[in-house]
Amino acid sequence: MRNIKILFLLIMVLILGMGSLIGIYTDYLWFEMIGYTSVFITILQWQLITIIPGFILAFVFLYINARFARDSISKILAEKNIPYEKIDSQTILIVIGAFSIFFGLTFSGNWRTILLYLNSTPFGIEDPVLMNDIGFYIFQLPFIHLIRGVFFGLTVISLIMVLVLYLYRLEPIFQSETSTKERDEYYFQSRNISVEDVIDKLPAKVLIHISALLAFLFALIAFGFFLNRYEILFSQQGVVSGAGYTDVHVRLPIFDILTILSLLTAVALLANVKLKNIKIPIIGIALIAAFFLASSFVPGAYQQYRVEPTEFQLEEPYLEYNINYTRMAFGLSDIEETSFEINNELTPSELENNTQVTENIRIWDRRALEQTYRQLQQIRTYYTFNDVDTDRYHTDEGYRQYMISARELDTTQLAPEARTWVNERLVYTHGFGVVMNPVSTKTSDGRPEFVLSNIPPVGVFNVSNPRIYYGEITDEYKIANSGRAEFDYPRGGQNVFTQYEGASGILLDSFVKRLAFAYIFSEPKFILSEYIDDNSRLMYDRQIEERAQKIAPFLEYDNDPYPVIYSDKVYWIIDAYTTADKYPYSETHYGTKFDGNNYVRNSVKVIIDAHEGTVDFYMMEDEPVVNTYSKIFPDLFKPYSEMPEGLQEHIRYPKDFFKVQMDMYENYHMTDPGTFYNREDAWQIPKEVYRGSSIEMEPYYMITELPNGGGLEYVLLQPFTPRNRENMIAWIAARCDEPNYGEIKHYELPKGELIYGPTQIESRIDQDPDISEQMTLWGQSGSRVIRGNLLVVPIGNSILYTEPIFISAEESEIPELRRVVASSGQKVVMGENLQISLQMLVEGMVIEEDGTQAEVPIITRNLAQQALDHYNRAQEHLGEGNWAGYGEEIDQMEDILDQLSMVVQETNSSAPLQGTNLSTT
Repeated sequence: MRNIKILFLLIMVLILGMGSLIGIYTDYLWFEMIGYTSVFITILQWQLITIIPGFILAFVFLYINARFARDSISKILAEKNIPYEKIDSQTILIVIGAFSIFFGLTFSGNWRTILLYLNSTPFGIEDPVLMNDIGFYIFQLPFIHLIRGVFFGLTVISLIMVLVLYLYRLEPIFQSETSTKERDEYYFQSRNISVEDVIDKLPAKVLIHISALLAFLFALIAFGFFLNRYEILFSQQGVVSGAGYTDVHVRLPIFDILTILSLLTAVALLANVKLKNIKIPIIGIALIAAFFLASSFVPGAYQQYRVEPTEFQLEEPYLEYNINYTRMAFGLSDIEETSFEINNELTPSELENNTQVTENIRIWDRRALEQTYRQLQQIRTYYTFNDVDTDRYHTDEGYRQYMISARELDTTQLAPEARTWVNERLVYTHGFGVVMNPVSTKTSDGRPEFVLSNIPPVGVFNVSNPRIYYGEITDEYKIANSGRAEFDYPRGGQNVFTQYEGASGILLDSFVKRLAFAYIFSEPKFILSEYIDDNSRLMYDRQIEERAQKIAPFLEYDNDPYPVIYSDKVYWIIDAYTTADKYPYSETHYGTKFDGNNYVRNSVKVIIDAHEGTVDFYMMEDEPVVNTYSKIFPDLFKPYSEMPEGLQEHIRYPKDFFKVQMDMYENYHMTDPGTFYNREDAWQIPKEVYRGSSIEMEPYYMITELPNGGGLEYVLLQPFTPRNRENMIAWIAARCDEPNYGEIKHYELPKGELIYGPTQIESRIDQDPDISEQMTLWGQSGSRVIRGNLLVVPIGNSILYTEPIFISAEESEIPELRRVVASSGQKVVMGENLQISLQMLVEGMVIEEDGTQAEVPIITRNLAQQALDHYNRAQEHLGEGNWAGYGEEIDQMEDILDQLSMVVQETNSSAPLQGTNLSTT
């Protein structure tokens, strides 16, 4: 019977473990195919290796305690001549063995913590309080907590186990030493029995065993209190993250006292085996409880009554620690601050000297353009564009910025009758091509001027292999090189078919492989289909972020991969990050994918071939976390120098990381502790209008020439306004091109001068009567007006603001770019395209129907400027509540406008301006 039970148990284990074994086998095939077998083996072997110490530790610890308890019980009962049934050793082994296996499997889940500890790289920076290297907190402290937690858990489990054994098996001792009446009193009036009586009746072996376990438990508690000393460096109790005055002067001493008391209690518990005086350990436990309770309210009271009355004076050095270490943790320490001497009036010479900048100003909003791409270039319902990205290329015309999107396959949009397994998995396997247009031009009817479009793709860029097997939305498995030809692209009334000629995918060249994947995907057609042969290739995990994450799950990945045309093919670039949550004195970031982390670095660029599915990880900087992972996985990362030069031209500073940095920089641009404490110069990210709602302005890419920057370059830019105010105070640019990649420039605007912020420019646009009237007209009769991204564009020493205006039908949305608003802050104009708006802004020029320029008379421009000046002063008086001043300025503005009206009438009667598409204020 016992053999049958064991056989049944083995069969169940085999069945339950079969799925895991098949999963390991198919994962091995996948990693072998993609060229990262060493990564798979490293992770797998450490997951398996760490099961062994976890199992051994649990088994030995529990078995020693169970064996000691069993032997003690046997000897005690034998000495008392009490008949007993000996505990079965085999039962103990089976129970403890089963638990130890479970414990080992759980312990193996910490393989990353163990490997980081074994391969840790020092930061070369010490914390300012306990003077440990930052690497100790990121790599070593989590491992120490892990080991302490393992022993603490095993000790608690052992204590419970032996107490149950002793109470259950030694019950006859108490029964033999008491009468029936006394036993009744023992059961029903047990509260009257003192602890000393219980200890006196406990056999010596039992007392020694329990005391030893309790002593070890309190030693571990002492170690936990000792480790809590390090945790105060991540405290959130003071004015900032990190240990403050109260933490250092109150909490730290309390933890020291608790550590000593817990150690003394452990010693007392061991000594109590001889002394048998329970009062000593009870006193120790009481003191621990008292100090532990004190740690919950004493620091708060001390902070309130001792620190807060003179808070800045006491907290100043800790504020400085927080500022310095937060800036280091988020890569803000090396930001170069420069004054930006602004010229409030954009001049023709500045525009003429910066034509390469104005030719690259983005007037296409990616959100509106995404709809336009889908309507104009989706071609078939089973194609789709996931999003639209921006990138730049060196062309014969110069350095140019483009909007770009990949045309991917979405088989869920096939007709229901066509959604068969053969079609979805074997025939429709890939997307086709990319679409591109310059960021600053449009057609006369408001559509993008494509430089790459249609199927097959045609245009100024050559894409000889436009097939996209791996992309942002390709999340289903496909089988290429099957007995069915793959649909390639539509052509007229016929479809073009192809067969995959690459090396990607797992060859299904054996029955075992097909059987394994039939199990993994729960699809018997892997075995039954006659279309699958030895040359067929299985492609899965084709979604590019998931593909990269499967190889390197310890990295964080950017939300916005972007396609690049290189060597006549399509590649994807994904930014990857190393993160940590144990950087001393660094502020924790909340609310994004980096939620809960206080250290972020963009250490890796991931390049994925859209046709072959190859994944390459390139190290971008010498950074301790990625260096540690490179020790663990020596074959995973490549140096940045090995990235092909043509792909290096397309790397860019990642927007996700920049957003986090700018969120932190709102406060952490202040490096003086006093200014920081009072938040005297706190900033905020300005708002912009989109589809009638006010939303936070996102950073944006642009080609520009930074002041003293040394030429045209690609940057990621973010303007700032003071907190709770709308005027612009600064703009920050992250450089994307070599050799300056990664540098961040901070351009400070004059604080004593009004520089319009994006929200104020939005208001100026709304208040312009001609512009608002035109938008109102467009918004009628089933149309919708969409205001795109408002951009702040530095031009020389001036600031230019631009905003595209789209019109879209409410039912069939194809946004058309109808107008571009431009402003220098002093004036607001709206033209049919960007060049017209810029001409009007600085020269007073408009374009007539025959293409010739006509100049607005100087007197007209001067009168318009005077009217604007009076209006602005009137608004200032209105804000101050000076109604008399407000009325006086309005009257003067009215007089100027009357003069302007007369001049315009005279001008129109003598030389009318034809085809004017402009509105000025």
